[in-house]
Amino acid sequence: MIIVKISMGLGNQMFQYAAAKALSLEKNTMLKLDISTYSGYKLRKYELADCFNIQAPVATQEEIAVCNYCHPVKLVWNKLFPQKKMRILSLPYEEPVLQRNLLGLYDFFLPPYKRRIYTEPHYHYDDNFYNALDHTYLQGYWMSWRYFDKYATEIKNEFVVNHSLVAQHDAFVSKMQDQNSVSIHIRRTDYTTPEVIALKGRTTMEFYKQAIAHIEKNTDDPVYYMFSDDITWVKENFPMQHRNVCYIDKNISTSSIEDFYLMTQCKHNIITNSTFGWWAAYLNANPGKIIIAPKKWYNNKVYNYKDVCPPSWVQIAA
Repeated sequence: MIIVKISMGLGNQMFQYAAAKALSLEKNTMLKLDISTYSGYKLRKYELADCFNIQAPVATQEEIAVCNYCHPVKLVWNKLFPQKKMRILSLPYEEPVLQRNLLGLYDFFLPPYKRRIYTEPHYHYDDNFYNALDHTYLQGYWMSWRYFDKYATEIKNEFVVNHSLVAQHDAFVSKMQDQNSVSIHIRRTDYTTPEVIALKGRTTMEFYKQAIAHIEKNTDDPVYYMFSDDITWVKENFPMQHRNVCYIDKNISTSSIEDFYLMTQCKHNIITNSTFGWWAAYLNANPGKIIIAPKKWYNNKVYNYKDVCPPSWVQIAA
């Protein structure tokens, strides 16, 4: 059995589920989800079952407890330095340098994929992923298309948005698909805080200008669909003069999953360094799609993002 820890927002949940689903298919074993992180957590909620046709059962507390163990390095460190404790299920590359090096040394002698709890050792793709044990608890972001590319068809079939949530957009989608529709995703609300800017940087207007220029060089008569969590700001500050533009405001879409679905239905996508936009672009079924993404996803070097975007996507300096 494969159990995967599901955490954070919808885009992260999808990466975690996709990697675990692929591993369960490879091992021909059951997949269960650990969604305990959402217990009492009001900022985010578990969304996969509501948004998609996800049938994987939730793991019981007893099944999760079997996978809990004390990492020997963390156990010793926490006894010696109780004021600077490492979390039992923290990711090694997110620890300070000394702790990270100690954990890396232990990984050298007992690689993560050989353990019952398989903690993601680094942010880029782990070549040993499919060599994991048949009974494994997965802990990490698993933010790479390479983790599930082998089972891409199965993954995409599971991530079909429940039609009952978006049926009211059928006519609108039909119009979009008759055009050279291009979604542009501008994420604002949580991407303007100092903490996120320090971690991920800013997606500049120059990035969007270059992305639009690439679209207009390679498509005829594009129609731009603007998506944002602050669409008022976009209308007032994003220069789209003399272009055919539709702003996806509350008169069109009233929820994030409706935004997500409409983005997947555009023929081409311009995304920011967001897992939400990444998945909308990945699930775009247009065989001739142009996907444009930032080349840089993080400022912090511990997040090696080299495997985030598929090679067919156009990456532009943000």
